[in-house]
Amino acid sequence: MAAIKLKISVAELENVLTLFNRIKVYRADDGISGTYSEITDEDSRIRLQQGITLYLFDDAAGQTTSWYKTSYYHTDTALESGQSDPRQGEDMELNSLVMSVQDLKDIYLFGVDLTNDLGEPFPDVMFEWSIKFAIDWLEHELDIRLRPTTMDERYDYYRRDFSEWMFIKLRQSPVISVEQVALMWPANTEVMVFPAEWISLIKDCGHINIVPTSTGISQVLFTAGGTFLPLLAQGRDYIPNAIRVQYTAGFEAGKLPFDLRELIGKKAACGPLNVAGDLIAGAGIASQSVSLDGVSQSISTTSSATNAGYGARIIQYEKEIKAWLPMLRNFYKGVRLAAV
Repeated sequence: MAAIKLKISVAELENVLTLFNRIKVYRADDGISGTYSEITDEDSRIRLQQGITLYLFDDAAGQTTSWYKTSYYHTDTALESGQSDPRQGEDMELNSLVMSVQDLKDIYLFGVDLTNDLGEPFPDVMFEWSIKFAIDWLEHELDIRLRPTTMDERYDYYRRDFSEWMFIKLRQSPVISVEQVALMWPANTEVMVFPAEWISLIKDCGHINIVPTSTGISQVLFTAGGTFLPLLAQGRDYIPNAIRVQYTAGFEAGKLPFDLRELIGKKAACGPLNVAGDLIAGAGIASQSVSLDGVSQSISTTSSATNAGYGARIIQYEKEIKAWLPMLRNFYKGVRLAAV
């Protein structure tokens, strides 16, 4: 399975097809403003098709830090459009560690006919999209990171906090690891990087302290850092954006608690249930009758202009989600204090 899936939406397809017949994909591995190089070639450039406005591209070499641009291209004229705005793709493997498509089908969509009017199974992209939406929804509802997410943040220096073992309350929690804590001054000049073994981390609430293991903190402050550190000695109470923290927030891959997975599964199931409910007796059909030689058979469903065929299950899932949310919000994002 590809590491990164890029979804490419084509606006005004008819106009695009008058000039182009392919899509090129470019990737930068050194940040959003980095160097973008084409990762497609003559054989793998995406073919534009009549009536199709959404295209998927799998990048096996992509990373969560990769950025992408796309352009339209014509194989005969070599005409190429300008490149799109940069954006990142989806790490579907990471999403599947939260909940796989098969988990969603087996647990929360059990007993549901997941095929269209022709008997063809729903595409996996429908379920992947629903899972991604449910993960994003729960992250916003609880204001926490569920998947491992790299953070690079700046914090203000306060003399009181600095004297109390440099206490910092990170903006995101829970925290998997802290990669670096550094003093910066000015124009992003790195003055001092604290040794990793000095960093004391309370993962659940995102609290960190700097606790020297062998050398006294005052000795370090007055023997390193050039012209910046003497400012601290002069008694300044506040310096903006002087502390840089790089860390990984969220839950470790594959270790998301089951109470959170339960809400994601029920929320993700609602989209496919809506589609499947509309197709129980055929798209837009609430009942059917068949008559032959005086024998008739009628089939009615709960589908209507305002109700999906699986509406009862959707309502039940929504009730359970509503009941659980306050408790989970209080547990994962309530007042989390730690003695330091």
